[in-house]
Amino acid sequence: MATKRIREGDGDQRMMPATPTPAQQAAATKGSAKLARDQQSTLRLSPEGPTNPDTKDFCGAFAALDMDNSWDLAKFKTGFSIRIISLSDECVEFDMIGIDPPLANAFRRILLAEVPTVAISRVTMYQNTGVIHDENVAHRLGLVPIKCEPDALSGKAADAEIDETNCIKFNLHVTCNTGSCSVYSSDLVWQPLTEEQAKKFEDDPPRPVADNILIAKLRANQEIECECFCEKGVGKEHAKWSPVCTASYRLMPALDRTQAAAIVGRSRTTRSTSIFDVDHSNEGGRAVAIGPRRCATSRNCIQAFAGDDKGLELTKAKNHYLFMVESVGQMPAPILFQKAVLKLKEKCETAMTVLAERDS
Repeated sequence: MATKRIREGDGDQRMMPATPTPAQQAAATKGSAKLARDQQSTLRLSPEGPTNPDTKDFCGAFAALDMDNSWDLAKFKTGFSIRIISLSDECVEFDMIGIDPPLANAFRRILLAEVPTVAISRVTMYQNTGVIHDENVAHRLGLVPIKCEPDALSGKAADAEIDETNCIKFNLHVTCNTGSCSVYSSDLVWQPLTEEQAKKFEDDPPRPVADNILIAKLRANQEIECECFCEKGVGKEHAKWSPVCTASYRLMPALDRTQAAAIVGRSRTTRSTSIFDVDHSNEGGRAVAIGPRRCATSRNCIQAFAGDDKGLELTKAKNHYLFMVESVGQMPAPILFQKAVLKLKEKCETAMTVLAERDS
């Protein structure tokens, strides 16, 4: 900052800061605003860990810089997008861009704990002469994923009776006559409770997701006979109702340049396995990220990163989420995410109704 000399007494002089010009003030404000936007959108990585992991949610956080940080629906619609990377019944991988961390985490938690499925909740044991105790057999049966549309059943209250509207039943009866034999999930046989239920599931009868799930092993003259009653539930009640093997997300890795030209990465011969490479279209070469999805941003890699002295920095985009949803098998993975969106919508509507009732 420029300074000026102030004369005092008999020639005493001291240095005082000069008043910045309007142009200097505007430049300083512009630089501060750019820094604030960078902190909001970019997570910087260092060998010690992330340097700015938080995101300011308060609308007046940058009021001194004349920046409006309030949430705006129109801006959200403009900046939000979903890109499908891979799609199958078992797994869906997609990018969600333009959302805040609470919303991304809400989708993950709903997928884990609030999308309903059907699972064995009650076992009536008639015979079990095997070495596995009754409660262990019942626990194993409960963890067998059942393929059945949950919307076809109503939720059963704690004190309600079992009927064809809220329950389906499987029979399990295996006897080992000689040697040894295994009890698999394929031995579960669906038993309709009524003729109406049989017609209801005639085209797609309830069944285990996989037939080769091992339940128990029996020796000669051992037997297991039981009835399994399935109910509709959610993962927050018990993990057996959770519809996903994993529902996770991470931030998109990126490169940040502070110089016009920098070289880092592997040669072109290893392009298929490298994450960073050199773009030789410009004189001197520039570092580019050719496979950012393969970057795990582990601390060992960050410590060994050779781009710091060339003006490069490893970062992550705070509003770019890489989602992966893997289904257990009761429902296709894309359907699971659709149900999570509808569940979040239902929660928002409930919250708005409660707030409206309190205001009135």
